[in-house]
Amino acid sequence: MHARVRAIHVAPVKSLRLTAVEHARLDESGIGFDRRFVLIDDDDRAVTMKLTGQLARAVAVHDAESGSLSLSIDGGPPLTGTARPGSSQSLQMWAGRRHGRLIDGPWSQALSDLAGKRLRLVLLDEGATGLDMHPVSLLSAESCAELGAHNGGGAPDPRRFRPTLLIEGVEPHEEDSWIGRDVAAGEAVLRVVERDPRCAITTRNPETGERDLDTLRMIASYRPPSQGKVWFGVYATVLRPGTLHVGDGVNPLPEERP
Repeated sequence: MHARVRAIHVAPVKSLRLTAVEHARLDESGIGFDRRFVLIDDDDRAVTMKLTGQLARAVAVHDAESGSLSLSIDGGPPLTGTARPGSSQSLQMWAGRRHGRLIDGPWSQALSDLAGKRLRLVLLDEGATGLDMHPVSLLSAESCAELGAHNGGGAPDPRRFRPTLLIEGVEPHEEDSWIGRDVAAGEAVLRVVERDPRCAITTRNPETGERDLDTLRMIASYRPPSQGKVWFGVYATVLRPGTLHVGDGVNPLPEERP
């Protein structure tokens, strides 16, 4: 079978609804400006869709060259302007701290109104992102179909799992067999490093943010948990930067023999 890219997903503001793009450049930090903006609460902690599901109703588009940031909520008129960095801001994300600058403009208030609590928008410093672990995540459409079939239904929307690259043209969970291997994806070369542990954010509808599908139970029903986690899809690093388009091939490279 011949794997190819079915969709490329980005979220300039971490935990807002994914945006599909036709092409992107991958480098060592992933796709430029993917998860470069982060929302924080009054305790300077990163806010995500895991606990604030309403964020799925908002879509952000960022133009790195002009600095323009556009935000649309529930398909309404976009709030568009230049994202101008302000005062320095430290924030807590997962087990560590990251640094950036507060962004002035209408976006924080709009997202605060949506979430029902005060949020502030931060642009992380150059070289930092709001990605959880590794710069690229991969998931196959066939794995999603298998998940649905094992649970007596259709394939769940792949966006629940927020993959950077949604691929197709492989056997279900074939991406697991790529761990430890180099994979050519368009002009880029990736190193698949580990399986992707899943959390409760996948139970939320990718359009509304409502909890409407017990994805963790579904995965565990045929992929027994290990290390206290359920796994679905894989993570990768970028060995060779390059441009990737929807429809490009995704092919494991021959393994070197001693």
